Amino acid sequence: MGITKRTWINYRDTSKIELKEPIAIAGSPGLRSIGKIVIDALVEKLHPQLVAQLFSYGFPGIYYGPSYLGAPSSAGVKVEKGNLVELPSVELYIYKNKTKKEAQGRDIVITRGYQAYDSLNQYMVADAITNLFKELQVKNIISLGAQVIEEGVRCCVTDLELLEEMHHYGIEKTNVDRFIGFSGLVIALAREKGIKGVCLFANTTQNLADPEYPDFHAAKILLEKVGEVLNLRVDTSDLEEKRRREGLEEELMGEGRGKGEKVEKGREKVRKREELSGYA
Repeated sequence: MGITKRTWINYRDTSKIELKEPIAIAGSPGLRSIGKIVIDALVEKLHPQLVAQLFSYGFPGIYYGPSYLGAPSSAGVKVEKGNLVELPSVELYIYKNKTKKEAQGRDIVITRGYQAYDSLNQYMVADAITNLFKELQVKNIISLGAQVIEEGVRCCVTDLELLEEMHHYGIEKTNVDRFIGFSGLVIALAREKGIKGVCLFANTTQNLADPEYPDFHAAKILLEKVGEVLNLRVDTSDLEEKRRREGLEEELMGEGRGKGEKVEKGREKVRKREELSGYA
């Protein structure tokens, strides 16, 4: 017996929202969680309005490996603060610009992505999200990711003229030939619907034991570059503080590398203290 795969959207009150030349920015769990960290920081710092959540049968509650690689997973829910259960979802927020200079006078659709467990569901989710962008009359999108082979922040684009625009911000084109997962699909499907886009990749290093283990330093650099492109001031000092504490923890754990169990317990303590459930 076949099973019908579904996605659905729960809208908040959007009746009074009138967007001015909106631009979307999307990030999701991925390599070293960089895109997710940047989006989380934008939501925390800018206090945008949550306007919609997209749910899918393809969103597992937990992954047993890198989410962007379609790792083994289990269906389930998240337990949020206050012990409330909630289904995994893609969240769309609206940030209204405060001045004509901020974001070039444009409103921002901040998209907190989630990885579906297989390619069919990834396409269904990305298709639904880009349809929502069309409804909101989004004309441009910035998608966030990471790579391990090139220094600095690099880019690829849906239209060649955008390469010149990115060059003005010191962002050169990338030689990476794949962008895996939600954030890559969203920008490609958006192009098919007439939405121009730029993918920004932060440079990071691999963590073979835990590919999604957060790289706060790379996330800080990417967030600062996003702020430069959008003419948007976002405080990144807390990301630098998290990077510093992370470095101290790694140094302490390094002293006991021969004691694998202690190292793993130390890493788990870092996760709990920083409330990083969901990054990996």
